[in-house]
Amino acid sequence: MQNDGVSTVTAAQEVKKSFAMLFLTIFIPFGMGHFISYLYRTINAVIYNDLATELHLPPESMGLLTGSYFLAFAAAQLPLGVMLDRYGPRAVQGPMLLIAAAGSVIFALSHSEWGLLMGRGLIGLGVAGSLMSAIKACSIWLPIERLPLCTACLLSVGGLGAMASTAPLHMVLNWVSWREAFMLLAVLTVLVSGVIHFSVRGAYTPKDAHFGDMCRAVGRLYRSWTFWRLGLYSVFAHATYMAILALWMGPWLRDVAGLGTTTMANALMYGAVAMVAGSLTFGWLTDYLRQYGVQPIMICGGGIAVFVAFQILMISDTPVSPWLITAGFSFFGTATTMNYAIVAQSVAPELAGRVSTSFNLVVFILAFAVQWLAGVVIGHWQSVDGAFPVVAYQWSLGLLIALQIPGLLLWLSFKPWQRRPVIH
Repeated sequence: MQNDGVSTVTAAQEVKKSFAMLFLTIFIPFGMGHFISYLYRTINAVIYNDLATELHLPPESMGLLTGSYFLAFAAAQLPLGVMLDRYGPRAVQGPMLLIAAAGSVIFALSHSEWGLLMGRGLIGLGVAGSLMSAIKACSIWLPIERLPLCTACLLSVGGLGAMASTAPLHMVLNWVSWREAFMLLAVLTVLVSGVIHFSVRGAYTPKDAHFGDMCRAVGRLYRSWTFWRLGLYSVFAHATYMAILALWMGPWLRDVAGLGTTTMANALMYGAVAMVAGSLTFGWLTDYLRQYGVQPIMICGGGIAVFVAFQILMISDTPVSPWLITAGFSFFGTATTMNYAIVAQSVAPELAGRVSTSFNLVVFILAFAVQWLAGVVIGHWQSVDGAFPVVAYQWSLGLLIALQIPGLLLWLSFKPWQRRPVIH
């Protein structure tokens, strides 16, 4: 009996030690990387007027410029997935952030649209592995059934990055120019790269598999109907969520809701808080209802349905507070990100990096297309003092809503309300 007691105490100590290691190797270093990623992703929504005014950029150019982040991000996904599965998250993420830092410097120093595109593209390339590296680390050190909760916690850290790019950034811009802000971001990115390199000590054995074999496994994923079914029901909603928050939510608040610059930044801050709350809520709800047999896809798809409803409010004449719309869009939009964990759970852990990045490739290509398309549609109307008419946003957002409806119908075909047996 005494030995059993000692064993129990030892096991409890090991659990605490494992949790401490998990916290140090994922939530601090990789969470900081994801924080930086989201800060870069959403910063253009706040500096939109400065960029457009200084460089005389029309909406379609702003959409292309901001969307180049998504395009470069997408281009990195397949080789990134192979590298993550072969070399591990620490060896990949630190060096890539240095590329983002270089892109931030180029963006800060550029005075032409092409220079800005190059800088923004390098930023997207450099932060392309932020979330995927964290998810890969979770798949290594966490039980697979806890992956949705861990992903949600990491996404909430990304929400903090989005939060920092709103009212806090607006305050900083009272003291420095947007160019100086990007130079400061470059320094911060280098520091985070150093934290990941020197603090992550979790053991990872590099895989001996050949790159060709690992790449062929990616090809098999793309030929799998299961992969596409799990991805397609959420992918347009996810792309819309990223594209609107990264750029068009700010102009919508200004042109349609009639908010001033400071109030707009505060509203975006309010939405970023809702994003953090949404990530944590959907993660906790998924983890809690798992014990009752409720499938994660039920919670993910249900949240997406409400997310689409808030987009409908954005184009309707219903008098709804723009603060409520921003919060609801940001809160329920986080449901789209839960599908990362659902897709990752569908394969063995050694494939987690490749399946996550393969799905991410599809999401970010569509995010680029959606962001650019929104700018093209809005640009068909004439601006008055830099502001576009309400009808321009109604057509743009209406088109995006139409692209998301088939995904909801596909989700219903899964019969997500059916529960799985619970094994105790």
